[in-house]
Amino acid sequence: MPRAKTRGIFISLLVCVAMASNGRGFWMHQFVEYFIAGGLVMMSAQLKEPTIPAAMGLIMLVNTAVTDGFLSAFKWISRGIHRVIDWLIIIACLVLSFVADIETNGRLALLGVGVVLGVIVLGTNFAKRGAQTEPRR
Repeated sequence: MPRAKTRGIFISLLVCVAMASNGRGFWMHQFVEYFIAGGLVMMSAQLKEPTIPAAMGLIMLVNTAVTDGFLSAFKWISRGIHRVIDWLIIIACLVLSFVADIETNGRLALLGVGVVLGVIVLGTNFAKRGAQTEPRR
């Protein structure tokens, strides 16, 4: 049984790598980040000490809203900077899930958000669509 489970995990990682080679659109990345950030903020309302998960959710929400993209509210930062901030959020979620003094539900939520956001970032194409070189006729 453990071999089958290991094989399934390995296949899942290969699928993630294959998705990253094509890259999903940045608009989908933003949509999923809004969804995750909102979920993290709403879930933190159920915790006894919601400060850390709520703060991470708000940071994700602001990062998504101010990035130059189709679903952004303000186009203040580039997608490259957004990618760096995403990796900082991932690292912070993973570290805080182990070090922060919060209850188990908050730890699991931060760990899950860190892993899911990592997969999303790895599978996203951050390049902007180029302007057309010749006019349509």
